[in-house]
Amino acid sequence: MKGKIFTPDEANRMLPLVSRIADDIVATYTRVQKTLEDLEALKAVEDEEVRDLQERRLEVESARLLDRFQTLIEEIEELGGTVKDYERGCIDFYGEVDGEIVYLCWQRGEDAITHWHALDAGFRDRNPIPLPSAA
Repeated sequence: MKGKIFTPDEANRMLPLVSRIADDIVATYTRVQKTLEDLEALKAVEDEEVRDLQERRLEVESARLLDRFQTLIEEIEELGGTVKDYERGCIDFYGEVDGEIVYLCWQRGEDAITHWHALDAGFRDRNPIPLPSAA
């Protein structure tokens, strides 16, 4: 494991930016998938000239989208996060709960990072982040 260990407050302060990037990741991923489907559908086009023109156009578009997608993933990584689900926009940050290194887990649509899961677990295994005990 390498990377910054975030407190929930530190990770939550980044959410406005992370949320915008996650929205772009989901939208770009959806467009990549659609472009790949369109490329596959071209196999049924009988006119070879039309098929070749469309194929070149879609390959250029696909390459552009994949470059954009990679840039967005790198932006999240530069912030200290890891994208776990491209379709839902799930992003994890290293955190600590009860002395254990865990993932602080967030997905698009959530107002704050309020859950965590073990490093070897996933979204379905999320637990609420415990409230700090009063000293």
